[in-house]
Amino acid sequence: MSWPAVLRDQVGSVSSAALRRADAEAASTFGIEPLQLMEVAGWQVARFVDAFLDGIQNKRVTVVAGSGNNGGDALVAARFLLQRGAIVNASIVPSRDANSLAGRHALTIRCLGIPITEAPQGIGASADVLIDGLFGTGIRLPLRDPAPAIIAAMNATGRPIVAIDVPSGMDADTGMGANTAVRAAATVTLAAPKAGLAGASNAGRVFVADIGMPLALFGSERDKLAALYALGDLVELVNSS
Repeated sequence: MSWPAVLRDQVGSVSSAALRRADAEAASTFGIEPLQLMEVAGWQVARFVDAFLDGIQNKRVTVVAGSGNNGGDALVAARFLLQRGAIVNASIVPSRDANSLAGRHALTIRCLGIPITEAPQGIGASADVLIDGLFGTGIRLPLRDPAPAIIAAMNATGRPIVAIDVPSGMDADTGMGANTAVRAAATVTLAAPKAGLAGASNAGRVFVADIGMPLALFGSERDKLAALYALGDLVELVNSS
């Protein structure tokens, strides 16, 4: 399947700090809570994976989810992929807070019958595709255990990996850590492009997904994002030839 595409140098990028401010202002100004954005993000990832694999029915999906919001996005995607006929299992870093967004979504998929193991258990080459929801834009390098072992287990499968927001282990702003980060076949980055993805070979094909963040939250990048969203709700960033 093909998607609308735009040259990377025609779109801006948004820093991790700016995205954190946008998340906070989405709630305070527009009443858009993180749970609402997470539902859209997970749905976008699931529909992308379905199309990327030319149909997901009866295919094996391993969802690797951290304890933060990136993990919550991945667990929402697990739910939607199950409904589309995928055979789904989840390998997670359990949240210390059962009432966190990731904790609540883990409970949901458990109730749906999706098998859950503690990462890196459950990560293997039998999967047709892996979804990387271990870390998002808020990481600090160097990574602490058990993160390196989980990333190594994902890469060792040799199976295609779809990363959510950025490949886990890579700094979203600078691209640092890319050499030891997840090696993705594709990255679905949420709301806006991240600077660290430019030229990051471990990100694979990069797509920007509209998750419903109001454009008014993005200041000077508003017009570029508006033009990007006008092309579609999932747009590929490509390099100029």
